[in-house]
Amino acid sequence: MHMQIIFPQLELHSIESKFINDPHVHPTHYQMTIPIRGHCNFTYKNKERKLIAGEGLLLPPESEHHFYQGFEDGIIIFQIDDESLYPADSTSFPEPKSKYAFDPIHVSAFLHQWGRSFFFSDASERLALEEKELQALHYIHGLIWGMDNSGASLLYTQQNDNRYMSRVLDYIHAHYSEPIRIEQLSAIALQSRYHFIRCFKTITGFTPYQYVLKLRIEKAQQMLKQTQKSIVTISAELGFASPSQFHRSFIKQVGITPEQYRLSM
Repeated sequence: MHMQIIFPQLELHSIESKFINDPHVHPTHYQMTIPIRGHCNFTYKNKERKLIAGEGLLLPPESEHHFYQGFEDGIIIFQIDDESLYPADSTSFPEPKSKYAFDPIHVSAFLHQWGRSFFFSDASERLALEEKELQALHYIHGLIWGMDNSGASLLYTQQNDNRYMSRVLDYIHAHYSEPIRIEQLSAIALQSRYHFIRCFKTITGFTPYQYVLKLRIEKAQQMLKQTQKSIVTISAELGFASPSQFHRSFIKQVGITPEQYRLSM
């Protein structure tokens, strides 16, 4: 089985069972290869080496390589755009190493949990996908650079950047029915994208996308009570990609369908 998730800056691959590929290069991507079960036979610079579970091998762009693994083996591959290997707010990171040691159980658990939340997210919403990509990028930065994924620098972020968050909230309240990008919001907050998401969630209790959904559903409840507009019209006016997405989001937040909510009023 080969599962792959592709973002603009990042690709994630989980390969189970027997697999072999031909020699190839990634022109603009670093590749981190991590066996999580068994091993793989990896060829790089015309030399074959055996990567065992927990060993990480980071290759720079334009590095020709290939590998194969058996039926009992499993591997995770992160391919990171060369401009995204370093955290956006970094100023003095050293050159990355080529070999790393990881806890394969931890890496596998992250990918399982992250992948599950990804497949249950709204793929039609750009803001939701950007949040998922940034979450995975931050995890990879933690693996490579040893950064604290728990949010140790959050207090500094709150104390120095919260003064801009009211502007972000004003912007969201004025535009929540329109497409919104993380870049727009983080620029208003004068923060890197990932630090903005962390700071925003600490202040509001929601990610930016969750907060936008909350405002949309609250407005939908008001419209269902005070107007005779159809579900389809309300869905479109509030910026949902489809009525089905509106139904899913409404049920998740309110507990009943929009039709049931209107009848209850």
